[in-house]
Amino acid sequence: MLLDFFSALLSGYLILAGIWLITIIIVLVTLFKRKDTVLPVKIFWAAIIFIAPVIGLIFYLIYGLPKRKKLFDVDKQKT
Repeated sequence: MLLDFFSALLSGYLILAGIWLITIIIVLVTLFKRKDTVLPVKIFWAAIIFIAPVIGLIFYLIYGLPKRKKLFDVDKQKT
């Protein structure tokens, strides 16, 4: 019974670790594909993500992604 608990716990951990790795890989690929950022800034973000993975990834998703213009602002500029 205890072995079943640890087996379920381990498989849950492996699933979460796999999702986390996939997320980091996707973020790094999109980071280095960006053309609006110079290489030193890309290296800085990658280092932050590797040094402090949880906080670095959250900060990149909040502050590092390019800002998207809202549809209302685009319509307002056309008139």
